[in-house]
Amino acid sequence: MTKKCRAIVFNGDGTYQMRMFEKPTPPAGGAVVKVEAVGMCSSDAAQLKGRKHVPGEVAPVVAGHEMVGRVEALAEDARFPVAVGDRVAVDLILRSGLYHGKLLLYGYTMALDVHGGLWGGYGEYMCIAPGTNLMKLTGSLPAEHFTIFEPLANAVNWVSSAGVREGNTVVVQGPGHVGLMCIVAAKTAGASCIIATGTSGDRLRLEAARVAGADHIINVDKEDVVQRVKEITGGRGANVVMDVTSMSRVAVQQAFDLAIFGGTILLAGLKNMAPVEIVTDRIVLNALTVRGGAGSTEQSMQTAVKLLNQGHVPTAALLGEVLSLDQFDEALLLLTRQHPDREAIRVTIRHS
Repeated sequence: MTKKCRAIVFNGDGTYQMRMFEKPTPPAGGAVVKVEAVGMCSSDAAQLKGRKHVPGEVAPVVAGHEMVGRVEALAEDARFPVAVGDRVAVDLILRSGLYHGKLLLYGYTMALDVHGGLWGGYGEYMCIAPGTNLMKLTGSLPAEHFTIFEPLANAVNWVSSAGVREGNTVVVQGPGHVGLMCIVAAKTAGASCIIATGTSGDRLRLEAARVAGADHIINVDKEDVVQRVKEITGGRGANVVMDVTSMSRVAVQQAFDLAIFGGTILLAGLKNMAPVEIVTDRIVLNALTVRGGAGSTEQSMQTAVKLLNQGHVPTAALLGEVLSLDQFDEALLLLTRQHPDREAIRVTIRHS
């Protein structure tokens, strides 16, 4: 039985290392999960460079926060609704309180000197603190299909907080993997018309948006977004506009032109603190509600896992590329859309 395992460590300065670690044992009241697969998130690229978006974020750290794996071991005093061998999704947030005196976000806040350092999904094994929300997953599909549970949980939360309901028109700005999950969540919530927007460089992602449930696709490089949305909606606009673009300040500004009177704008795409100029009178005169999308809840996590377990998500079409830990350089290029040869709608690392 192997006593060593590998993990990717982010140094917080734009560099990372593959390191060897001792295979972990469960912390008191906790568990060990053998990670099968971990989804890559655009926030990983910012984390790699040392841009801190999470309270208590540290470096160096074993990163990765969209983890699916098998329960390898349980502490004698563990109290989880799972057994050894179960496949689980790991909620990235410890919602039951502090751990070692701080907020625990897997892949972000636990330093390498805390119980062996394996607290992120880019490790082949990871420690699980007591109170962590471990959710059973079916074994009907390969593990990589289920790593979307985390962005889907975010989307379910945002769609709920934005008040999407049956018959609504929803515009999703940005067809990245989170935007695609917003389409899935909006469709599940009963939206009758979903419009996805993207650029000419988003061809693959816009095709995936149709599979995810978008009724209309708008290429913002070739069409006037506001005019096209008005055409689709008979001049009314959208009940809910969700900005999940990366770094597009124009998309935020356009959102205020796309929403109907009394509509809701949900802002979830990070702009790395770049200022965005908006006219606040539009909010007042059009009685708009503006909300921020900042992650998931325990309930939205449970809902996302339920949707996946019941087969309500087209996971194969939304899978993208699956690479190994040894291909991490290539995976980063795909994640950051800098690969010279191809695009990917999503990138996942599968551990051997």
